This record gives sequence, structure tokens and C-alpha cells, in this order.
Amino acid sequence: MAWMKNLMRRFLIQKSRKLTGVKISHFMHRALFDKDAGYYRTRNPIGKNSDFITSPEISQVFGELLAAYLLQIFSQSSLGQKSGQKGKISLVEMGAGRGVLFFDILSSIKKLAEKNNALAIDFLESATFHIVEISEVLKKIQQEKLAGFNIRWHENFADFLKEADWIFFISNELFDCFSIDQFINTDIGWCERLIDCDRFITKNFDPKIHQFAQELAGVNAPFGAVFECSEAANFFMTQLCQALKTQGGIAINFDYGYLKTEFANTLQAVKNHQKIDPLKAPGDADLTAHVDFGSLDKIAKNLGLSSSLITQREFLISLGIEERRKKLPDQDSAIDRLIAPDQMGELFKCHIIWNQ
Repeated sequence: MAWMKNLMRRFLIQKSRKLTGVKISHFMHRALFDKDAGYYRTRNPIGKNSDFITSPEISQVFGELLAAYLLQIFSQSSLGQKSGQKGKISLVEMGAGRGVLFFDILSSIKKLAEKNNALAIDFLESATFHIVEISEVLKKIQQEKLAGFNIRWHENFADFLKEADWIFFISNELFDCFSIDQFINTDIGWCERLIDCDRFITKNFDPKIHQFAQELAGVNAPFGAVFECSEAANFFMTQLCQALKTQGGIAINFDYGYLKTEFANTLQAVKNHQKIDPLKAPGDADLTAHVDFGSLDKIAKNLGLSSSLITQREFLISLGIEERRKKLPDQDSAIDRLIAPDQMGELFKCHIIWNQ
């Protein structure tokens, strides 16, 4: 089977390099999600010996603090004020990686329940547990990691919604996986950036493209500015917010990006923890872009939901990560990595959306 996967990856690279004038979003989607050879479909990309590492993999403190926050939200809800509401909460993670975050959250709550913590007991009795995962490779790893818990797996968010109750949605580094398109502000107006074989080109001026980009980017962009737009991310955020509006609940999303729209080329490829040319190894490297949280937050607010958008550093400090540091001296460098302004603390954001 290994030789077959390698063959498919080479085939994907050949297909990608023959593309002419192709939208960046189409290239990214094919490279990441092609059923037979897409990067996220065919491998485990997470870990020290893989391509990148995420906050839950750096320290279990990340999941422990998130578990405490979920219990706090539960305690403030009408469900948390009553016992015996089994099956009324659907805790779901989308894009759960190796299952580390979900494991740390459930393990933390289970330990509290075993110590007769009434809130943790009520939460476990009230909740069903779900993971939305497109990768069969990661799904198998998750199933091994979470074998001690009753988890339901779904291939997409729509399938999860068919059996969802009040939603507790969590994700870590999900939105940066959604494909983007890029537009450049030229001397004749906004033009789309495309891919021609193994290089980027600027498409000829199109009034419709100019109007589309200008409406989203505004009229004050400097000459040469690059504007990124993710229709896929906006579509999913709309789907998520509509679910929260209908079902009720909360969504907590962590990712790297900016608080408001910025003009920058953030498209990047990562392989073996090193950045490489985004066009060099399609299907064989992680392709991502910074998340425009400002645009996502507008979607939530336009649908009448409440939201909070802060840095990962602010979120974790508010939950007492410095107090945890004092009790876990062996986690000192890991905690620094999570919250230090020059590491993940400022670049990573926490976007919380809820239905009041």
C-alpha cells in the first residue's frame, strides 16, 4: 500500500504542475483534500516527527484549562443548573488531530467526577461526545487514543448536526486549513493572483473581480497590497453560527491569524517543521494561511450571536495558567511556548461565539 500512496502523491504533483491560471483555492483544496492523495487524507501530519505540532501536543495544561472553562460555561447554563439531563449536550471537536485535546478535556472532567465533583458528574451525564474528522488515518489514531470513552465519529459537520443537541463546539487549528484566494491591488485596480504551473501570476484586470475585492478589502488599500479571502472558511462559519442559533450553545476556536483584516501574503507550506515553497510539494506538505478572524466575527454578529475575540495568551492567563505553572515546574518551557508574546501567545487567537 505504501508504494500506491507514493504513486498517488506523485500523480497529484504532476496534475498540479500542469495547471494554468488556476485559482489558489482550487489548488489548495486539491492538494489538501484530494480523496486519494490529499495531504490531510493520507497521513498523520502532527507531532515532533511529522510536519507540525499544535498547542494540545505541547502541554496537557491546554486541554485541562479548556475543560475547566467548559465546566464553567456548563454551570452557567440552564442545563448545568439541573441534574439528570442526559444527552442534552453535544460536545464536538472538528479536526481533532491525534485526539490529544479531546482526551485531555474528557480525562480532566472524568478525574473531577471520580472525586465526586457534582458539576463534572452532571456534565458527563448530560453530554454525548463527537468528533468530526475527514482523515481515516487520523480517525484510527483518535480511536486508539480515546478507546476509554464513548465517542461518535462523523465525516462532516452536517452529519453531526443530524443528532446534535445543545452544542459545545471546539476546534484547534481548523480554520487555517480552509483554502483561500488572493487579490493584488495594482495600478489598474484589484486583480486576482493565480497559479500557472509552478509559479504565481496576476490575472488580467476583470471589473467583476475588482468590485468583489474592493467591497471586501475597502478603498484604502495601498498599492501592491495583497488581500486574502476564504470563501470556504466564511461558508463554514455561517453553517456553524446557524447551528448555534438553532440548537443553542457555544463554539470555541483557536488558530493563528489576525484580529481584523490585514493586507499580507500569509500563504505558507510546512514540511518537517520548516517552511517551504507552497508550490513545491502539493499533497506532501501542509498548506495554510492566517485566519481573518475579523471577517469570521462579522458573520457571527450579523447572525445575532455574541462573541469574544482575544489572544490565546489572554484566554489561558484568564483561566489560571500561571498558577498551573507553579504546580508543574516541568511544564515551564511548554507554557512559555503557549503564552509568550513572541511565540504562540499573540499570534494565536481564541474566538468564542455563543447564543445567549
